[in-house]
Amino acid sequence: NMLDDHDLIDGFGSYPDDLQGSPVFCTIGSRGYFWFLLFQLFVVGESGDGKPMHSQLTVPLDDIDGTLGQPGQHTFKSTIIGGDGAYIPHPGHSMLSYLGPQVYMLLMDARAERKKEQVCSKFTYDRIFAEIQKLPPTVEHLVFLLGIPIAYPRMNFLEKTLDSKINPLVMLGKTGTMAVTGFLNKFNADAELLDDLNDHWTAAGHKQERNCGDVHCAAVGAFKSLHGGSRFMPVLTPERDHRYMLNVVTSAIVNTPPPAGVLKMVNQLSSKVHKTMHGQDTDEIMLPLFTTAPDGTPSKSKYIYGARNWAKVIWSEQTGELEFDLRLEKEKGGGVTVG
Repeated sequence: NMLDDHDLIDGFGSYPDDLQGSPVFCTIGSRGYFWFLLFQLFVVGESGDGKPMHSQLTVPLDDIDGTLGQPGQHTFKSTIIGGDGAYIPHPGHSMLSYLGPQVYMLLMDARAERKKEQVCSKFTYDRIFAEIQKLPPTVEHLVFLLGIPIAYPRMNFLEKTLDSKINPLVMLGKTGTMAVTGFLNKFNADAELLDDLNDHWTAAGHKQERNCGDVHCAAVGAFKSLHGGSRFMPVLTPERDHRYMLNVVTSAIVNTPPPAGVLKMVNQLSSKVHKTMHGQDTDEIMLPLFTTAPDGTPSKSKYIYGARNWAKVIWSEQTGELEFDLRLEKEKGGGVTVG
């Protein structure tokens, strides 16, 4: 399993440095990550003086299991120890797990090193990609599990608006106006949506890093070779395109979707052309998957659908393909989903 911000606190790592470095936030990060290691990864350790790790706020990690980066040194052979945490006193713990001769899954720790302008460090990327290069030639599919989507519509204008100190809604909220007090978070009185926007790989602060937030929606994005481009490439089918990657976006199963106005805006942004990676002959698109709503009526949200959802994945023995079934709740709270 892999943690994300809700295992600690909403948007952890994406708040300003003075708030993230406060004793309360540091303690939340330290304790939350400790219990993630203990109960989800079964990693154990003790402090240098022999006392249990939970007896201290800041402690060395993995004194028993080790934090050496060489393959096979950790108790769990799939573990990849990353760089030191930014606001968490532990290094990152990613995993490259075997799911069969044709399939591996990378569970990437995108929270331990998280800062407003960083998801992971170069040190972590180098270690992860070095291990990927060692995968056997039988591997046909490598699934990346990320806590936030990497192919998603940009909302930089909304980021800048919400982050503005002269945003009228923020100013009204700080005066205690009842109608808009819920618009602000309780930590530093920033706009409530801002931590989610800053958390995205597609946020302005992560844009350059993404070229190497949770969204509470269902969507499918794709990377593919740029038709034309600097090498005037022809249109390639997915089977022949080494750049072709699908980004299946499924939200936390209990999270309610954002308001209708936000969904409408994000769907409008979904058809916009993004040239971020055109210099690498890579195009990015969102797929109009949701032409029909779960109740069978025509959908107004073809790219990003706002409903509780989950995804199941099977490996087809006949075709050798991975088949993703994105399940949307037919009626809120009804317990019935549609694929």
